[in-house]
Amino acid sequence: MKENIRDLSVTFFTDEIGIVVACDSSAAIGLKEADQLRIDPEITAAFCLRVALLEVLAVGGQPIMLIDAIGGEMEPTGQKVLKGILAELAKADLENVLINGSTEENMHTEMTALGVTVIGSIQKNELRYGKVLSGSLLYQVGEPYVGVDVLKHDNRLFSYQDLYAIQKQAHVLEILPVGSKGISYEATQLAQSSCLKVVFDQAQFMDTGSAGPATVLLVAVEENQMLQLSNQAIPIKKIGYFMEENSR
Repeated sequence: MKENIRDLSVTFFTDEIGIVVACDSSAAIGLKEADQLRIDPEITAAFCLRVALLEVLAVGGQPIMLIDAIGGEMEPTGQKVLKGILAELAKADLENVLINGSTEENMHTEMTALGVTVIGSIQKNELRYGKVLSGSLLYQVGEPYVGVDVLKHDNRLFSYQDLYAIQKQAHVLEILPVGSKGISYEATQLAQSSCLKVVFDQAQFMDTGSAGPATVLLVAVEENQMLQLSNQAIPIKKIGYFMEENSR
């Protein structure tokens, strides 16, 4: 098996084990002259890494390697980026992930630019993809934030520990982080992966566009089951359900 599934690339070397790869990029967010959103590169790096990490973790992968491509000099931008990456790995309890990368030392750069690639190992029987069932429920964890709103609401962003807690619930079928393409798009992708369609609860669901650096999780839960999270600071709501494509 070798294929792209949504924003991931997956390949299996044997009938049991393979790798899953996710990447994310960021530009014009930092402290350089041409940056449009001025924040510390440590924060830029942390949120860029968050996106790729969550994509790998959500499908059942175990991150083992990280590659950062920094479109700027090592001092001071690269060092700040690396500091942000290390802090984010610590948040996810992934301090043993191997890190490699590159910087731009030949040209003067006026805009902060970063690309992050996360490589994880995956057991075929643990791959959470195409597992949604007809009649299962769709939950939204977190709220969509982008730009400065991400920083304003950092206390309402779900953590890696929240994700791990959700994954341990036996009735959880599949998890999908939502980023710049928005909830509606990703929910449709989640449904189509299992040859289903999603029906939104119009009283609960409002698609506001981008969810920035994965500030929302979509969680498919077995029919007649509830999603629970001990972290009361993170909003959870049921926003729809899944059904057969040819059903009315």
